[in-house]
Amino acid sequence: MKISHFLFVAACAFTSGCASVPQTPIAATPVCAGAAQCQAEWDAARTFVINNAGYKIQTYSQDFFQTYNATNDSPDLAAIVNKQPDGPDRYKIVASFSCDNLFGCIPNQWKTLDAFNRTVAAAGAPTNQ
Repeated sequence: MKISHFLFVAACAFTSGCASVPQTPIAATPVCAGAAQCQAEWDAARTFVINNAGYKIQTYSQDFFQTYNATNDSPDLAAIVNKQPDGPDRYKIVASFSCDNLFGCIPNQWKTLDAFNRTVAAAGAPTNQ
């Protein structure tokens, strides 16, 4: 086998292990109902992105925000978050995280999405007081 063939096969094997497919289950997309719960979850979503994405928020509105895009082979996370209608006075808060690095994101985009979903859902959960 020629060296160039070996390098090609090795590169393919190496990058296939880093494919951007979730390796672990991801918590369900957060759903909110009513103004108070939706505001709590939306605020939690914004705070989570500020604390965990590698880029600042570029665009922000009452039902959409995104960070600046990942560029220059950066493994830092960029984020997009939407509040999507899911029935009368009910919404899903859908996030996606990505980076511009062939070898993966830091932190991992799927683990970050799982943490986002759990954190946002917990912010809207009723408290026992």
